[in-house]
Amino acid sequence: MTQPAVSITLSRVRLAIAGVAVIAVAEIAGGLASGSLALLSDAGHLVTDSATLGLTWYAVSRSRRPAGARHTFGHHRGGIVVAALNGAVLVVIAAVIAAGAITRLQHPAAVAAVPVLVIGALALAGNLAIAVLLRGAGGGLGVQSAALHVIADVLTDAAVVVGALALLLLGWTRADAAVSLLIAALVFVGALGLLREALHILNEGTPRDLNPEAVRTRIASLPGIDGVHDLHIWSLDREHRALSAHVIVGDRSLGEVTAMMRSVELVLCEEFGIEHVTVQPECPSCSAEAPLYCNIEGHHELVHEAARGAR
Repeated sequence: MTQPAVSITLSRVRLAIAGVAVIAVAEIAGGLASGSLALLSDAGHLVTDSATLGLTWYAVSRSRRPAGARHTFGHHRGGIVVAALNGAVLVVIAAVIAAGAITRLQHPAAVAAVPVLVIGALALAGNLAIAVLLRGAGGGLGVQSAALHVIADVLTDAAVVVGALALLLLGWTRADAAVSLLIAALVFVGALGLLREALHILNEGTPRDLNPEAVRTRIASLPGIDGVHDLHIWSLDREHRALSAHVIVGDRSLGEVTAMMRSVELVLCEEFGIEHVTVQPECPSCSAEAPLYCNIEGHHELVHEAARGAR
């Protein structure tokens, strides 16, 4: 599927910031007027969402900058940093909400159900519209992590409405606190998944849907390639993947080797979605007993030993 233009992504993020801010103000006012911890908890989450969306807008803007001497891969990692910050902030928010909910469960407070029901329903409709807006905005993991915030808000708004109905129809005084605890659990689960994925990318982890052994086998299956070692596969962000490897080839002309490397690049792009490929051809004698995965700590000595042998 073709990604929307960056200008469209930025305009949608700006609309989302405005919408989230309006809903947050309404929930703060409603929470203070009704005494609802659930509304105030969700409002606090929305205030954080506004800041998150602002950071996301900044990261997407920076990603438009071309690569240069200071950032040779460009600025794609900005969205991943924002996603990691989002996840960490969400974990803290979940803990704060849970602590307040537990206190309310032990000591129920009076809550006006009707304002909570009305504002919760309006917030539900508004956040649902914003979530749909962001889900189609493109922009990588940074924008999608912000969309996850808003989707969590949709679920929590639905819980607020259910809690208000339980209080209004059944007189259950702990409904508001119970809903707040549910909100905390939903936010926490989503935050852990987001944080895990962002940290995996920042730690140069192999994309989770790729099997390095399958990649190695496919490269080695190409005509003229006798082996692969020093294989590295990583992501700049969710959309951009890179690979570097040493491949063993026989004694061939430069033109033949160049054509073989182009074949490797094409296969990796078409079959594995790896668009930035750096392949170093080597003769069999240069690669005796070389491991598939490079031990970076010992690589310095290997480089100098190989250089001395070539003199």
